[in-house]
Formats: sequence, structure tokens, C-alpha cells
Amino acid sequence: MAKNAILEEKRMRLPLIFFICVCIHMSAFAQLPDCQVNNYSREVGFSGNKLVEYTEMELQINTAKGLSYAEIELPYSKGNRIKELQAGIYDALGNNIRTLKKKDMVRSNAFSYAAFHSDDMKLSFKLLHNRYPYIIKYSYQTEASDYIYMAYWMPRSLKEVPVKNASLTVEVPHDLSVSLFEQGVTPAVGQHVNGKVIYRWHEEKIEYVEREKFGPQSRELQAQVVVIPDRFNYGVEGCSDSWQSFGAWLSALKADSNVLPEAERKRVRHLTQDCTSDVEKINVLYKYLQENTRYINVALDIGGLKPETAQYVCTNKYGDCKALTNYMQALLEEVGIPSVYTTVYAGQHPMKIKQAYPSQQFNHVILCVPQPKDTIWLECTDKTAPFNYLGTFTQNRQVLLVDGDESKLVRTPALTQEQVADDYTSRIDVKPDGVVRMETTAKLRGRVFDYLKNLNDGLPQRDKIDYIEELELVEHADIVDFTLNRLHADSSFIQLTLDSRLNNAVESIGERSLIKPLRPFYINLEKPEKRTQELRLSYPFNVSDTLIYRLSRPILRMSGLINVQLDTQYGSYTKQVDVDGHRLIITRQISIPAGTYDVDEYHDFYDFMNQCRDAELQKGIVEYL
Repeated sequence: MAKNAILEEKRMRLPLIFFICVCIHMSAFAQLPDCQVNNYSREVGFSGNKLVEYTEMELQINTAKGLSYAEIELPYSKGNRIKELQAGIYDALGNNIRTLKKKDMVRSNAFSYAAFHSDDMKLSFKLLHNRYPYIIKYSYQTEASDYIYMAYWMPRSLKEVPVKNASLTVEVPHDLSVSLFEQGVTPAVGQHVNGKVIYRWHEEKIEYVEREKFGPQSRELQAQVVVIPDRFNYGVEGCSDSWQSFGAWLSALKADSNVLPEAERKRVRHLTQDCTSDVEKINVLYKYLQENTRYINVALDIGGLKPETAQYVCTNKYGDCKALTNYMQALLEEVGIPSVYTTVYAGQHPMKIKQAYPSQQFNHVILCVPQPKDTIWLECTDKTAPFNYLGTFTQNRQVLLVDGDESKLVRTPALTQEQVADDYTSRIDVKPDGVVRMETTAKLRGRVFDYLKNLNDGLPQRDKIDYIEELELVEHADIVDFTLNRLHADSSFIQLTLDSRLNNAVESIGERSLIKPLRPFYINLEKPEKRTQELRLSYPFNVSDTLIYRLSRPILRMSGLINVQLDTQYGSYTKQVDVDGHRLIITRQISIPAGTYDVDEYHDFYDFMNQCRDAELQKGIVEYL
């Protein structure tokens, strides 16, 4: 009897165990990403004087959404061709379903919206299948006679695509010294084998590090290995044992590119013949550059690092940052004014330069013009930039002055609190019928100026309104009309007027009105316990705002909105609330200096921002006479 009972219990448990196993399997499958990398390996070494790379990749496509990753593009250039490409589709058990054929491969110019023409090419192919999951395997080899790095390896670069296994092997000739930058990986130990030093890295289940608000660039945060040879060949032979030698290589790369045609030389001398100072000559020639050339990305010849000649720009009236800067340098040279070609990492959120690793870490070029009392900096790609103005795109960062054996790292001037100050005054009319209209006048500098000064007259009005709305200069508002006014070409501020209809900014509650926050100024940040990265503010934040509510009836009293005064090492904030007859006047000012704060300081900075937020999000109740 007992035996039968035990058998019956087992029979009842079997369906339950089967159900649990099915649920676990289904849950695991449901959690699979659309695409994953099962294996990514790269081997790098030399064959003669050419750098040879062999890459193997195994992708697993788990859902139909992952099919975009099955459309593969392999970049290459004129001197760095792809060889021995093999690719195919496999099922989850490893059985070959289809092999890529030569007719399925497409070679084309890597033309993009930002590039007029480029020597960069791409080899494209698609490996699509309709049963999931399925696996894509491909491998290929490249040979390069021009190289700066031996390897720049990021085992994972996409948040959406996890990587299970990744490896890098680099074989270095015994007579070549290299610098290794290793981050987020187990450091490699060089093994001496047959006259070579072999470095190996292997990582499993590589984590993607998400950028926190105002944290380092995403690219800075990921696991990576950079192998920098102290001698390299890129157009001309170069050395990376110091920033001085690296700058000397860049100088050699652009040598003899600044010769102007005779007609252009005469024009330059004519333009400057009445100038009474070098600064005036620089300004005249800078305006000539802005009025007669335009920026187009032209990445030709040595991988886009060698500028097109000054004669090229004279003939075509366009060029990329390298070509236009080189051209401007040639114009100044013609009138005897020396200047320095300068490489910089440009952008609103700059990458921190790895000073201990001299190498190509820049994405833009500007011009430095030393003067006896000061230095003039010129942005040569922007037709709307003021003279001697570096905006939020290139201010306050390390740059390389490319000046032969005198090359060195310096820092561009930082924008001051005054140079980024935005000043708003808004008159808000609350009509008896509840309609709320707002007229705003603003004097805008810094980031907003950099953005709005490029709005040209050719854009439709609706598109301009969209651009302004993206800046979030007004909340709860529909822009009815606006005007932009810049006093002159060298003005570093822009005047904006806005006519808006406000939605839900003022709400009637019987005989009272609820005043809601309008255009709050604060930075919303992660809580301190969740913060793991330093906080970077690359330029200051400085905003003043006066809100004048003109109400339909005299005010008896106002509650909820209070005066606030905050002064800390991280910034200052003031709020003043006044009542004058029918008018409620709120004056606010917030100022935050540029700076970098580590995790230990973050809590105090967060507290200051929280206090600003609490003050900004106050609501007021107005009672009427």
C-alpha cells in the first residue's frame, strides 16, 4: 500500500516538474537579447612592413528585431583592403545553412551626409534567415601599410548587444617598443617567442558601462586596449614617444600644403593693405575665409588626417576642418603673421586626453594665432562664428599645437560665467477668460548662442520653431511668433523675443489662482547611492530670469513661493518674490561653475542641486482682493 502511494505521488509530481522546466526554458528564451556576440577574436601582427589583422566574429540572431545586425558593413580604405572574407549562416547546432557568395558582397564608397567625398570604403553583405535563433559566422583579413595604432580594441561597444567571449592577440617585433593602454580588462603579460613579444587578452561576459548624467563619454568608460607603437608609418614615418615627436609627425604630414596661387597672394595683400595692425589683418582675412568658403567633409588620401592643400581650397571654395584651417594659416603666412595648426577633441562633452599616451586622440582642427599680448583662436569651419571665439564646442580642453619640434599640449581658453550668461525677462498676461500669453525677451550666450546663431534665413519658420522648442527655453507653451537678432558678425550673444500661449501655467481655483513652475532651472541627477562616475561640467551655467505675472485682479496675498538664497562652493542660487498690485514678480538667478567632481564630492553637489530643484518647483497660491 505504501509502495503504491509513493508511485502515485511520483506520477503527480512529474507533470509539475515538466511544467516548471518548460517555464524556466521559456523564461530564459524570453530574456535573450535580439542579437548577441558569442565570440569576437582579433589577431594582429606584421608581415614585412604591413600591419596584418585577422578577425573572427560569431553573431547569434535571436529575434526578428535582431535582423538589422545581420546587415554587416566592414570599413576599409584604399591602403587597407579586406581579404579572404568568409561568411555563412548556421543553425543553433552548428550546421551550415548557407555560405556567402561573392555576388552577395557589395563594395562602395562610405559616403555619408557629413562627407562630400571620402577614400573610406565599405564592404557590405546581408545574412538573413527566418528561423530563430540562428548564427552568423564571418572572418576576414586586412593589410595596412599606413597605421598609427597596432590595435584599438573594444570588446564591447553596444549596450544592446552583449558579448560572451572576446580575445585579442598582438605580436610585436622584438625591436619595436609599444605602449599599452588597458582599461576594464585583465592586464596582459608579454611572452617572448621566436623574436617577438606576444600579448594576449581574453574577456568573458563583458559589461557595458552606461554613461551617467554629466559623466565621462561612453567611449571612455568601456573596456578597451590600445597598443601604440613608438614608431609608425602613416603617410610619412612617425614617432609617438612624446607629444613633441607626434606633433612633428603631423607637421611633416602637412608639409608643403600651404602654398597659395599667385592670384590669391595678390588678393590677400590687397585686402590687408590698409590695415594698421596685425589683429586687424587677422580679422579681415578671417572674414574673407568665412565669406568665400564653406565647410564640407573631404576625407581623401592619408585616411583623412592629411589636409587638402591651400590651392585646393582656393580652387573649390570648400574644405573640411583640416583644409580650411590650413588655408587660413596660408593666408596669414602671406602677410607675415605666424599661426599654429591645432588639433582638438571637439564636442559639447569632450573626451579626456590620455596625456601619458601620445597618439591620435582628436577629431577636429582649429587655428592658434599667438600675439604679443594675447592669443587669438579661430574656428575656421563656422561661417557664423565671431572673431576670436571658441564656443562650447572647443573651449577649455587640451589641444595639440602642431608646430614641428616645438609641438606641445596646451589648453584652450575657458568660457567665463559672463560669457555663458543667459538673461530672460517674461511678461505673463493672465486674462479674465483664463487665456495666458507670455512675451519673453532674452539675451543668450554660450551653448544656446552656439546653437541659435546657425539658424539661417533659408529655414522655414516652422523648422526654426522646432529648433527653439528643442532647447526647452519655455515650458507649457505654444510659440506663436519669435524673432532672432544678432547685432553684428562678431557679436557673441543673440537676442531672442518670443510670443507664446501658455498651457496650464496658471490655474484658477475659485477665487484663487495656482501659479505653477515655469522654465525651472536645475540639473536632475542620479541619487548619490547610485552614482559611480565623476561628474564633469565642461563649461559654466549661468541663468537669470525675471517673471512678471500681470493678473486680472489686485493681489491680497500670496503663499507657497518664498525667497531663497543659496551660496556653496558648487554654485549659487537666489529667488526673490514680490507683489505689486496686480503684479507678481519672481526673480531668479542660478550660477554653476565649470568643474570636475569625483564620487566623494558628488553627495554635496547633489544636495545643492536638490535645494535648487525644491526652490524651482515651488507652487504659489494667489488670493485676490
